[in-house]
Amino acid sequence: LAWPPLMGGGSVFWGAGAAVSWGFADFIARFTGRSVGVAASFLAVSVLGMGALLLFMWLRGDTMLWHNPDAVSVLGLGLLIGAGVTTALATVLLYEALTKGPVSLSSPVVSSYPALAMPISILLGSSPRWWHWIAMLVTLAGIWLVAMVVSSAGSWRQQYDSAVIRRTIILSLGGALCFAVTLISAGQAIEIYGPWQTMIAVRIVGAIMFILWFLIRREAPRFFHPRLWPILIALSVLDSGGYLGVYIGLGYVNGEFAIVSSSAYSVVAVVLARVFLREPVNLAQWGGVALVVGGIALLGV
Repeated sequence: LAWPPLMGGGSVFWGAGAAVSWGFADFIARFTGRSVGVAASFLAVSVLGMGALLLFMWLRGDTMLWHNPDAVSVLGLGLLIGAGVTTALATVLLYEALTKGPVSLSSPVVSSYPALAMPISILLGSSPRWWHWIAMLVTLAGIWLVAMVVSSAGSWRQQYDSAVIRRTIILSLGGALCFAVTLISAGQAIEIYGPWQTMIAVRIVGAIMFILWFLIRREAPRFFHPRLWPILIALSVLDSGGYLGVYIGLGYVNGEFAIVSSSAYSVVAVVLARVFLREPVNLAQWGGVALVVGGIALLGV
């Protein structure tokens, strides 16, 4: 299987693919979170996603990359663990927001992670241009508009009280911050291990975290009923596919474009929520989503 040539367009291509995959995954996560719980959903995503990745690597004839001296260094292993832990936290916060609150609120807020990643990149030595600051402000303005419209709209009060809306906003902002840290640490890990091995390591760390979670609580995850397997498999494949798309895109020229374009998944999720869940999405909300997408696009310039 040959990948597209290493050029800027390749990173956008993989990021856009991740956006479609994550948009559908967000929509499905709302139902798995309500049927089996957020923790069990993520454990299933980690285990099933890891199995699918290992199978695909085997079919491709790929091998694990341990020949790099940095692969067994404290820095390399720390990057893998850091990416795994923050991925788990980001995903759980997102799933919790999607399960308990409106999809058309949580997805646009979480998708702001490229704007939140910029201050972190500055701390690591990046030097953004002046328009990048404008892009970050535009993105945050879009988030504020979506959050304000949803929290004040009377149509939402029939389904959610104000405490749920506030909690959704807080969870979504936390998820966005964790995603920003995840993609920065994963980007550095990919330089050592490559996208496939990094993704598998992230899934292993996530699985260990939530196996321990259930052991400490002395609970058993509730996903063993066969009727739940198709939707959990679909969620696992879509979620892992989204991450893998971004990870592969990060290896291309202008790899940061993959992060930027992947965040357009919020548009997919909002459209699905409008069509299938009949969530009320007015012009002001669409305007907020447009600001988020436009600001994120400007970040990639």
